[in-house]
Amino acid sequence: MSYVHDDSLIVCFLSSAPTVRAYETDLIRELNRKQLGLAKLIVGDGIARDLLTERDFAIECPGLCEIGDENAPVLDVVVGQLLAFFRCLEQGLRPDAPSESGVINRVVESFELHRAEK
Repeated sequence: MSYVHDDSLIVCFLSSAPTVRAYETDLIRELNRKQLGLAKLIVGDGIARDLLTERDFAIECPGLCEIGDENAPVLDVVVGQLLAFFRCLEQGLRPDAPSESGVINRVVESFELHRAEK
């Protein structure tokens, strides 16, 4: 919590494991009590409404608990990518052309393939 600033967006990915989720919800309630961060984005299945304040957002994912925590990172990555994409647009940047000089681009240049020695 020492890294949470007044302008921080706190992203919370809720576990499908009941014991883990209990610790996570305790932490979210503590964040609420201490009024830390600007807002929270809570992602999960069956998000308790008392976890959300008027500044917070929820992405409800019905069925997420059935696929289990081992498969949830596929969704977690999508949420992170969308956050980054829209933040980039908000800042006036171009997500498909991150380098003005062209040093970084989306196309991998051709390269030599080396065979492993047997």
